[in-house]
Amino acid sequence: MKVFGRPGPINTDEVIEIVKAASFKYEYLVVASITGDSALKIAERIKDIRVICVTCPQGMNWEVEKMDEGPFAAIPELDQIRADWLKKGLTSVPMEITKENRDRLDKLKIKVVQGTIPFFGPTFSMRVHLRKVTGLDLIAKTLEMISTGTLVCLECVLMSIDAGVIPEGKEVIALAGTERGLDTAWVIKGSASSNLFHPSKGARFIELLAKPGVSIIPDVGIEYLR
Repeated sequence: MKVFGRPGPINTDEVIEIVKAASFKYEYLVVASITGDSALKIAERIKDIRVICVTCPQGMNWEVEKMDEGPFAAIPELDQIRADWLKKGLTSVPMEITKENRDRLDKLKIKVVQGTIPFFGPTFSMRVHLRKVTGLDLIAKTLEMISTGTLVCLECVLMSIDAGVIPEGKEVIALAGTERGLDTAWVIKGSASSNLFHPSKGARFIELLAKPGVSIIPDVGIEYLR
């Protein structure tokens, strides 16, 4: 297992190389990719594995003026992205795959999964708008103690299986990061979200391939996401 000195997109290339060395054992690779950039890097550098790109549901945005704290303030690469947005006069940036990246993913026959995020759907709205924390939020924040990407890795596997792109029970490689890029990689035995805690068919974390040593965990309200 590789432990990075800090989280963020700076680790993307090394994560890909680590996963490339392990990928021959697996049929599926699931990658969290908001804009499509990380999925394309994976698809171009790792062959002979089915790559699934899991992106954000419709309607999510980065609220640029609310990024004075959290990952976009603490991680240099993210801080630079925010500075570029401010320079362009942007106040809200859609969390979506760009048209160019969508075309490239289509040409590479990369499946794109977009749907409700298991730990970040209605419960997020309850946290933000009703000021009520649920049991799912507690699970999510506990997984983020390992790394923010650990939570996202599990979510992406659940979403892919719920969408019918991956069969239940398969061991797959899952990759995610902290807002942008990649800094976490897991081998996970997947399940449908409805079977998450099933005693035999439930999801299992099998092997941690890479993670940041100390993860930056967003505030439970996450003001910069809407």
